[in-house]
Amino acid sequence: MPKSYKPPKYAQKNAQKALNCLREGSDAMTKVGRNRAKQIASGSRLSKKDLKDISSFKRHKKNAEYSGKLCDDKGAVAWLGWGYGFKKGKPSIRFRKWTQRKLNKS
Repeated sequence: MPKSYKPPKYAQKNAQKALNCLREGSDAMTKVGRNRAKQIASGSRLSKKDLKDISSFKRHKKNAEYSGKLCDDKGAVAWLGWGYGFKKGKPSIRFRKWTQRKLNKS
């Protein structure tokens, strides 16, 4: 049976924030991103492929910076949807570091 990993609580909370923005009317994220947000928010197990996909999302960090209301910024909402968050108002790659540790162990 392939190894899988439960996302950390902070990533689940970040993805839930994105889902809340979507419920409030945000049109951020692709269908793939919305499905990923649901997967992470629910605490569903993540496969090695999922971890690779999540890790590669870091390339969108430049689009995650926002000013004003979070839910009005598509890049920031997408950043949250993939489990990433913000630290002191700046995009954080904490979740990427977590995925990298898990990938390096497998």
